[in-house]
Order: sequence, then structure tokens, then C-alpha cells
Amino acid sequence: MKHIVVVGAGFGGMATAARLAHRGHRVTVLEKNTYVGGRNRRLMVGQCRFDSGPTLLMMLDPFRKLFADLGESFDDLCRPQLCDPSYRVYWRDGSKLDATTHVERMTERMRALVGDHDADRYPGFLQNLKALYDDSIPHFVRKNYRGLADFAAPAQLSRVVRHGMLGNLASRVNRTFHDPRVQMLMSFQSMYLGLSPFDAPFVYATLAYMEYGEGIFYPEGGLGKMSETIAGLAKARGAEIRLGVEVAEINKTSVHTLNGETVQADAVVVNADLPYSQRKLESNARRQLRSSCSAHLLYMDYAGELPALEHHNVFFGADYRDNLDSLFHHLQVPSDPAFYVCASCKSDPTAAPAGSTNLFVLVPVPNLDYRASDAEMKCMEQTVLKRLECEAGFDPQRVRTIERRGPNEWASELNLDRGAAFGISADLFQSAFMRPQNRSKQKGVYYVGASTVPGNGLPMVLISAELAEDQLLHDGVI
Repeated sequence: MKHIVVVGAGFGGMATAARLAHRGHRVTVLEKNTYVGGRNRRLMVGQCRFDSGPTLLMMLDPFRKLFADLGESFDDLCRPQLCDPSYRVYWRDGSKLDATTHVERMTERMRALVGDHDADRYPGFLQNLKALYDDSIPHFVRKNYRGLADFAAPAQLSRVVRHGMLGNLASRVNRTFHDPRVQMLMSFQSMYLGLSPFDAPFVYATLAYMEYGEGIFYPEGGLGKMSETIAGLAKARGAEIRLGVEVAEINKTSVHTLNGETVQADAVVVNADLPYSQRKLESNARRQLRSSCSAHLLYMDYAGELPALEHHNVFFGADYRDNLDSLFHHLQVPSDPAFYVCASCKSDPTAAPAGSTNLFVLVPVPNLDYRASDAEMKCMEQTVLKRLECEAGFDPQRVRTIERRGPNEWASELNLDRGAAFGISADLFQSAFMRPQNRSKQKGVYYVGASTVPGNGLPMVLISAELAEDQLLHDGVI
């Protein structure tokens, strides 16, 4: 039995703790906040329940694998249900589309919206994305890179060339589809990674396949409840989870807390944001890492039902490219922002009182490299809520309670570098073998979470826990 300290009780930290405890090791989790889950936790605002960060459950395989490795069933414990439509899309010209995993229905909805050319190309494009997904996940994502050969072996390079993985995402989509609305629909998903599709490699088209090929799901009780479920599995296997304990320093395998305690371990797995850990906890920053954008969130307890909305909704601005350039290149709050709206009570009536809506709005905004003024943020909010008035029947007078979370809160509450809600950027030079790996230069210290391999998003974070466990085994620590 080895003693492993996990710093941070986020999704990746909990998954790692459960894995290591299941192996019979002594695991101590230290978390500065009074809750588990990090970005992925349950939040009450007024009488409504929210998932505080991620709201889209996709790519179920890593979830099923974690639970199966623990001798449990993800489907039995979390009961995921498919959302159909996946989401409702609103464009500025007034057109709408209900996206679905049903290929024939999706094709015909696209045909009615934009005509034959793009609709006829959709099924073949989706098949190409499936082939890309089936090659990239096992060979490039579920992989610890221990040397250049792990990426540059002939078989690997052949896969890169065959799928055009390093080509530009937006350019490839725009060559395939002619209508700007379909181009948006097939490329915007890279924003889940805090990255413009005009800057993203084509391999991130796998995100579109996750949505249209596999689907978007909702687990019983919400995504935040999954963090609590995984924490419960870790505790049932003997892990100790200590909340309200802030780590001040990591010195090899000695962890020093803010209250003066020192916890000795055989290894330390850090689930705090990697740039924060390297700079603040380890004094170990090796290179300047580029951060993703941030997000401004509104959580509203709303007295009304808003029948125009689905569970998931995407609103595009009038100028897609200008919106992205403002956000990622000019570091400005977009004047006509794209945004996402979630009303999980559409699938889960327990999330809001009868006749009410738990209204969640997410607007991508610059990280703290640009500090927006209060006036800018207020103007942006008014623009978003005015559009909801016009297109969804939203009435601001019906908001009973509202809470906000923006770059400053991401930075202060969760120690996210520059308040970047999606961790470090997933651009080409911070992906795969060029992404910060999960072993620190301090012997015995490892990383798990969104800012190490393989990347951000809940499925990737669960895979990062698999890779951290694999690295500990490879190094003979466990």
C-alpha cells in the first residue's frame, strides 16, 4: 500500500482518487473549497438547481470505463438519457434548426433550411468524422507520450495524413458546406475548448461527431451529481476527502497546507489547474502557456416556463467570424455575442419548481488578459437578455434570483489561470505530445485535469485520470 495525496477534488481528482483507492492504496484528497467537483458541481440559486459549469454530457465511453474499472455500472448509477433534439439553434436571420442524432431527420431538416447541396453532403461528412473519431481517440487521445516516437511513428503519421488532422477546421468545413449557417453548425464546437474554429486543427471536428453521431445525454440529477457519485465511490473504497483544506506548497512528495500542516506521501497527484500549480504551488513554471477564453455565466431562478426553449439552445450572432475574432484575437467583449442557454428542467422537472425554469446562460468572453469594465459586461448582458426576450419570450421581471460567475470568480474560487474557464488553450501547439504532460519535473508529482493531457471537457478529464494512473504504474510508484 502506498500513500497518494490528491490536491484538488475536481472531476479528475475524484476519478483518480477512486481509481487508486480501488487498487488498495491509501488516498488523501485535499480540497480548498467546501464541495467536490470543481467546475462540475451542483449549485442552488433561489429554488432552482443548476450544473455550475459543464452541462453537456457526451462521449460516454470514458464514463462507462471508469465505473466498470471500479466494478460498477455507469448506466445503473447515473442513468443517462439521450436529449433529442440535441439542441435548438437560433440564427440572427430568424431561422432555427433542431439538431438530432437521427441522420435521416437531420438531413431533411437541413434540406428544408438550406437546400439540397449541403443536405446531401451531410451523411458522408458525418461518416468521415466517425472514421476520424475512431482513429484519433485510441491512438492520439488515450495515450501517454513518453517520446517523439509515440507521436511520429509511421503508423501515427499515416493517420494524421489520411484524415488531414492538422488542417484548419473552419476551412475544411467551409469547403464542404456552402451555407454559412451549416458552416457555423459544423465548426462552433471547438469553442467548448475555448478555441476559435478558425484557429483549430481539423482533428477537433471529432466534437461535432460526438454531438451528431453519438448524442448529448443528461444523467439523472444533473452533471454535478456525477461528481458526488464518483466521490462516494472513492470514499467507499477508503479514500479520505478533506474539504476546506487549502494547499500552500508542494515540495516533492511533501504537501504543506495553508494552516501549517505537512502531509507526507509516496506521490502527489495535482488536480489544481496546471499553470497555477506550477507557478504557485511548485515554483516550477517551465514555459508560458496560452490560456483559453473565459465564460460569463448567469444562473436565473425564473418564474415561467419558456416553451420556445429546449433543454440545450445555441444562439449565433450576426457576424460569426467577427464574434470569434473579437473574443480570441482582439480580446474584446463581442458586441453581438454568440451564447448558449440551458434549461435542464425540460428534461428533469426536479431542477425547478413547477411552472418555473432554471435558466442558465453562458457567454464566451476574454480571459483576464483583458479586464472588461463593468459597463461592458452590463451592455453584453443586456444584449443577450434582449435577444432572449425577442426570440424566446423571456421577461426580465420574472427573474426571482440571479447569480453571476465570470473570469474573476473562475480565478479566485477555482484558481484557474487568467480566469480561463476551459483551462489552457487546446491550440495545435498545446495538443497531443506538445500539451503539458502529466509528470512534473519534481519527482513524485503528477498532474490530472483539463490543462494536462489529453485536454479539457469531462470525457477528456476522465481519460486524464486513466493516463495519470498509467503513468504512476509505468514509473513504479504504485
